[in-house]
Amino acid sequence: MTNPKSLSGSWTGRFDYDNIAFGTPVSFDAVLIQTGTILRGEVVEPNTFRPEATDTLLAVLTGTCSGSNVAFIKTYTDFEESDYPHYDGHVNPTATRITGRWHFPTMPGVKGTFLLARTAQAAVRKQAKATAEMVLEN
Repeated sequence: MTNPKSLSGSWTGRFDYDNIAFGTPVSFDAVLIQTGTILRGEVVEPNTFRPEATDTLLAVLTGTCSGSNVAFIKTYTDFEESDYPHYDGHVNPTATRITGRWHFPTMPGVKGTFLLARTAQAAVRKQAKATAEMVLEN
């Protein structure tokens, strides 16, 4: 079944690790912008793995949405990295939840599950919120 509803808007989510030795569940906020099959967005999450970085991590999402399938890469903006987490998931029929799995291609043991739920307003940077609102108005 395809999903004709746009994913643009504010979301709140959580990612979990398959192996608790790598970390505990992390909650985050996101703004997604869907243009056709292209999916972009920004994520704000607490810093749980970079001791040299600030308390909050920012990331950019780039990917695709085809029917009920989504795939994106999360690129952290506050530091250089050679590998980024890849996310693959499914959108529910009402486009209010996205669930799936994430992994690092070069670190096979670092992987887990994720959940995104649509929300009225996520606590993300003002610029990202304004961009998403402009897309929704047009």
